[in-house]
Amino acid sequence: MDEQLDTPVYHVLALSGGGYRALYTATILKEFEEVLGRPIASHFDLICGTSAGGLLALGLASEIPASELKALFEQQGKEIFASRDLKRKGLGVWKKAKHSNAGLRSVLERRFGTTTVGELKHRILIPSVNYTTGKGQFFKTPHHPTFERDHLMTLVDVALATSAAPVYFPSVRNERGVFVDGGLVGNAPGLFGLHEIRTFLAPNQNARVRVLAIGTMTVGATVSGGRDLDQGVVGWGTTLFDLVISAQESSVDYMLTQSLRDDYFKIDDQVTPQQSGDVKGLDDVSVASTNTLRDRGTAAAQKALGDRRFRPFRDHHPARPVFYHGPNKNSEDLPNV
Repeated sequence: MDEQLDTPVYHVLALSGGGYRALYTATILKEFEEVLGRPIASHFDLICGTSAGGLLALGLASEIPASELKALFEQQGKEIFASRDLKRKGLGVWKKAKHSNAGLRSVLERRFGTTTVGELKHRILIPSVNYTTGKGQFFKTPHHPTFERDHLMTLVDVALATSAAPVYFPSVRNERGVFVDGGLVGNAPGLFGLHEIRTFLAPNQNARVRVLAIGTMTVGATVSGGRDLDQGVVGWGTTLFDLVISAQESSVDYMLTQSLRDDYFKIDDQVTPQQSGDVKGLDDVSVASTNTLRDRGTAAAQKALGDRRFRPFRDHHPARPVFYHGPNKNSEDLPNV
């Protein structure tokens, strides 16, 4: 409850997608946990994450230390984004995704095993796009009576579904259909988190919602003044996907700022001209990109910890989540549920 207004208070953590640039996000989360002295998931009522941010969200909801998630990107980044020798096989880089998802799947299976969404102790919302239906799909813990299916899915399948970035990775099929990257529908998932609270967790309540969003040093996709404007599939390449997520980031940031004012706090950094080449690619795993993302993430975390807007997130301790289905079902244990 809000100390002054005596109204329900909900806090949302929103983690953007950005491929290997999520190392920046993971570094910030690691710094936060070291200062807070407890899993950062225990400070939020809902954790939202898209694509690589979805992998982090699933890890945090599993109470995997953020330091281990950071190390996952640093140590397994090259395995996740392993190159495919397509030219040698006569396929051509324009016919197949840049990377197989075999490396990503292997990393996820080693980290998450067979854990299911229903085994999580913290609420999540993970955007993806169901290519079978052509609609956005949002994987969630069973924190509402109508959420009856997602809790059966493994974290591996959810992670693969939200991170199947077009051109970068193949689409993935699981028992629910064919899926592509959640960045196509919501790369910055904070707006979805706000909707989730107001629609499902606190409907018809004058609840106060705060959103902490962490970006990935998003590099705005812009056109060069000398570029040929008549481009086809080959000309656009990965730029089209980069443009989609860049445009979404700015739009969601504007809407959340207008809707929540000081109850919205976004942590992100503008890339300097000297560092732009280091982090331009979503799949650039190099010494330069690693150093830049890690160093800028550390500085961003230190700055945020001293910001007055971070204090409410630091002090918030949410009530125990109510789950209606799956192994952690507890709706019958609580009064008036």
